[in-house]
Amino acid sequence: MIKAIDRLSYALAQLSGLAICGIVVMIVVEIFLRKFAGISLHFVWEYSVFIHISAVFLGAGWTLRTGGHIRVTLLRALIPRAFEWISGVIGLAIALFLTSAMTQLALGYLTSGRTAGTTTDTPLIIPAAFVVLGCVVLTLQITLRLLALLLGRAPELDTTGEDDPAPIMD
Repeated sequence: MIKAIDRLSYALAQLSGLAICGIVVMIVVEIFLRKFAGISLHFVWEYSVFIHISAVFLGAGWTLRTGGHIRVTLLRALIPRAFEWISGVIGLAIALFLTSAMTQLALGYLTSGRTAGTTTDTPLIIPAAFVVLGCVVLTLQITLRLLALLLGRAPELDTTGEDDPAPIMD
């Protein structure tokens, strides 16, 4: 089960990276079309925001799993084991709350049919669904982190080599 969640986190992180690249491509195309053809793609800036926030949440689980998140190293240096537990429990509480709140928001968008209210009239359930998926995976990763601490295992994957495959692919 742990490897399955790691694989899902990794796949979502890859999707997140592709999404960020997609934003770059959309903006560059918009700039060139506006400069050389006098055409504006009215959806680019709105979709870029939706894609960006989705990418942030989709990559959060893998970022945590590989130790890429921001840390408070002073506290970790003073009481490493206790800090891991305290930060894990607090992180889980925050992630559970965030997942619950975002799920309720997304369900509200789904039932109301609410849209962005712009010329594209994008249904808000679409970006909200990606955010919820990212929140769920982050919550699962924090839970697995606490389980790893309980079992005395390393809570993070060692992915120090850029060219080495992630250990979950073995």
